[in-house]
Amino acid sequence: METMDAVPVVVAAAVGGLIGRAKHKNALEYALLGGGAAALGLMLLGHRHGGHHVGQLPQALDPALPGQFTYDLDPRTDPRLDPVSRRQLYPAWLLAHWQSGDRKVIAQIQRMLGVPGDGVPGGGTAIAIRNFQAQNGLQTTGTMDVRTLQALVAG
Repeated sequence: METMDAVPVVVAAAVGGLIGRAKHKNALEYALLGGGAAALGLMLLGHRHGGHHVGQLPQALDPALPGQFTYDLDPRTDPRLDPVSRRQLYPAWLLAHWQSGDRKVIAQIQRMLGVPGDGVPGGGTAIAIRNFQAQNGLQTTGTMDVRTLQALVAG
């Protein structure tokens, strides 16, 4: 159990103890019942007090990026990340959304490449990717990858 998850358990135990004392019963027994009930509730609900914590960002393993996490939130706007992490996570986040067919992100990347941002990667987008890769000393594949996005975001 995490530190933040322990707070409701401790509070429930204290309230249970007070109830036990008020009823002239065993305060320890009521404290254990209150704390146990709170702990059980947290486990059953999978509750995280106050949302995600740093190190527990909304994330998933992306099969296209073995061993790398992709984040559900745009890392540039996530207040829980430091500036270096924001900059380093952004290209992987873009790639994950590109690969999942997120038309809004695809349109954004197309505009960064200098082609009309219609959200549908086609032949014109592939040519723009290939040209960008060639101009930046990257492997010229015409397909979007992390290195291409890193160069695109840095430029």
